[in-house]
Amino acid sequence: MKEEYDRNKFCYLYDIEDKNEEEIYCQEIPSSISKIKKLYISTLAMDFPDTVSKKHRIELEKDWINLLPSLDNITSLSIRHRVNQEYFEAICTMKNLKTLFFWTSTVEDINSISKLKKLSSLSLDSFSRLRDLSALKSLKKLRRLTIQNSFKVENYEMIGDLIQLNGLCIGGNFSGPKNLVIESLIPFKNLKELQHLDMSTVSIRDKSYDVLLEMTSLERLDANWRMSDAKRTELKEKHLSLRAGFFVDYDFVKNEFFQDKSW
Repeated sequence: MKEEYDRNKFCYLYDIEDKNEEEIYCQEIPSSISKIKKLYISTLAMDFPDTVSKKHRIELEKDWINLLPSLDNITSLSIRHRVNQEYFEAICTMKNLKTLFFWTSTVEDINSISKLKKLSSLSLDSFSRLRDLSALKSLKKLRRLTIQNSFKVENYEMIGDLIQLNGLCIGGNFSGPKNLVIESLIPFKNLKELQHLDMSTVSIRDKSYDVLLEMTSLERLDANWRMSDAKRTELKEKHLSLRAGFFVDYDFVKNEFFQDKSW
């Protein structure tokens, strides 16, 4: 039997809150906003027709900033907008958020994220000015974390303190392509609950790949690190739970997927 995995559904193999709830896409504020649980706001400039003025887009941004703090019904928010500090602060007052996805942001300070006590899934994509991730330590219910295309971050190693994580994706720019370079996997060795690790666009400077064996719950690994075929085979044989992902499913010698794997 073929094993099938969706490369674009990071951590969907594992528990996702409200996964059967319909996600509502909008730009303007809908009249049904008080009934929506999963909200997708798509308000990047490129998402609007040319006939929509910049003035209207700015006014709409202000309207969302003013409204979001009052939306206690929303548990999942995906925001396709270049989020500034004011917008970020407004989102961090949404007390019932469990899932939060940012597409792009100029935010430098994420300390207010500590207010989101129920947050279990967080994605920070293209945070072009962010340097410090320390505030994530306050998110005790966080289970899935994605940080991509955020090259100014100076302390990726602190993620190793988030020992409750079961899904972790760290990466550079997949479409660039441009890899994120981190010093070592050693700071991540205590992630004993981790089931899915995606480092598809990450290079490990010290080649500390044996640390994977200490991640005893790891089932899926997406990575294309350069190493000898003997080392890759050794890691797959010694890791008792690893069974899926690009690292396992791809034949790096023949440059093709193994015959019984399908993506």
